[in-house]
Amino acid sequence: MPENILEINNLKKYFELKKSVFARPKVVRAVDNVSFKIPRGSTFAVVGESGSGKTTLGRTVLKLIEATAGQVLMNGTDIYSLNKKEFMEYRRKMQIVFQDPYNSLHPKKLIKTIIGEGMKIHFKGMREQMIRKRITEVLNEVGLREEHMFRYPHEFSGGQRQRIAFARAIVLNPVFVVLDEPTSALDVSVQAMVLKMLRETKEKEGLTYLFITHDLSVVDYLADHVAVLYLGQVVEMGKKDEVFTNAAHPYTELLLNSNPVPDPFLKREKIIVDGEIPSPINPPSGCRFHTRCRYARSKCREQEPVEREHRAGHSIKCHYPLS
Repeated sequence: MPENILEINNLKKYFELKKSVFARPKVVRAVDNVSFKIPRGSTFAVVGESGSGKTTLGRTVLKLIEATAGQVLMNGTDIYSLNKKEFMEYRRKMQIVFQDPYNSLHPKKLIKTIIGEGMKIHFKGMREQMIRKRITEVLNEVGLREEHMFRYPHEFSGGQRQRIAFARAIVLNPVFVVLDEPTSALDVSVQAMVLKMLRETKEKEGLTYLFITHDLSVVDYLADHVAVLYLGQVVEMGKKDEVFTNAAHPYTELLLNSNPVPDPFLKREKIIVDGEIPSPINPPSGCRFHTRCRYARSKCREQEPVEREHRAGHSIKCHYPLS
């Protein structure tokens, strides 16, 4: 088997806005020429502000929405080159846990139906007794009990609903799971329990995660590799420890500086950045971060930087890296 379970090459996802008779059509560049590789058995984190394209990237990788251009290779096979029948096997192997567990779980269906629906689709002819046994197994794995399968989503807390959403994702024995901010809507104490469950299940099931988040503390706990996304483009990428210790892009520096540290006596330089993330409809010329970067120079406004290796296994997209 290839060392990398997933390889993404020059992936683009553009959304064309509704055309007007009197204006030229506009395009939202949600994901713009993104490339990276996810090692088998690792947790690959994608971080960035709201509006940076993280969720669109995750859904495009799973082919939940069609890519505009680029390749997504799973175990060396381009999933975008497969027909509907051929892709069904890959659909079973690639699952997702959405950000809001309440909206992603059908309110009028029993948990047994919600979790077991995928098994009836992918394992046609499987007996009801076997389906129920497998549902019981995954419920126990995520810290719930067999009796919970006969309840409805509204009867559970937010943390329990997220566990149910995760159980639905792993019931088909996938090898790759996209986690789209699975703890952002939960209390801190509940977050800790869910993250512990995710980590334990990953080791037990041999899973690979694409973890989408804006919480760098969670990344520090769970991730092995990290990619920093800004306005649809990866601006820095590498092993988590290397990126966190030797952040080279000003945007990564900003994210790390804004992350709270549980030490009241630690004094850090306060970085204040004006403005918000620009519109992906009309991204800035040159470096896309130059409108908010305190180190920006004339070259940053005029010329787009190319992605290059900054250190071994640590790439960056910046004209003037910090370190």
